[in-house]
Amino acid sequence: MDSDTDIGGARAQFPSTQASLLEATAAGMSSEALDRVIALYWKPVYRFIRIKFGKNNEDAKDLTQGFFAAALQRDFFARFDPAKASFRTYLRMAVERFAASQHAAANRQKRGGDIQFEPVEDQRAETESPEQAFEREWQRQLFSLALDDLRAHCDDSGKQVQFHVFQDYDLADAERPSYAELAVRHGIPETSVTNYLAWARRMLRKLVTERLRGTTSGAQELRLEMRRIWM
Repeated sequence: MDSDTDIGGARAQFPSTQASLLEATAAGMSSEALDRVIALYWKPVYRFIRIKFGKNNEDAKDLTQGFFAAALQRDFFARFDPAKASFRTYLRMAVERFAASQHAAANRQKRGGDIQFEPVEDQRAETESPEQAFEREWQRQLFSLALDDLRAHCDDSGKQVQFHVFQDYDLADAERPSYAELAVRHGIPETSVTNYLAWARRMLRKLVTERLRGTTSGAQELRLEMRRIWM
């Protein structure tokens, strides 16, 4: 979890309605669709603003909140044209325009001209472009949300052992345990370790797809986004 901002965190629940973003906006942007967008894009937008405009933590959070509030008021989602760009690109460019406008307005209000912003406390800012930070944060948040979906699914369906096997192996911080060690640890046959891992990976991919389905315009954009993250 990003200590700078918990908004859009990994515990946001995945909506039951799997309508695409455009289907939702055609009916007036349902609250479920909006929650889906904010959960996935809050942190990428926040990180982009921090690095691109050198904002401190609180100012970046205020601008991020201001962007989404302004987007709702200006029919931002309904004006998205998938023929011109992916939704992710459309949103990032809109964030840049919004933050640049706010930056210019702040400069006009400050006597003496330029505003001095606090440096970003992020070592990656020196070697990573704002666009790269946006992409990285987008992928990280996407998988964080999908992992939370997987955990919730396993809890609801009595598959906690399957999730813990997956967590201990695929999400291991240190050296991965062997299948034999996992079998002993969880009191299951070694063949079950193989099956549980295969099942959890398939389910995670499905949940990532569903998260993306809610914020893409259709099958073509969904395929492109899936290809991008699984390359």
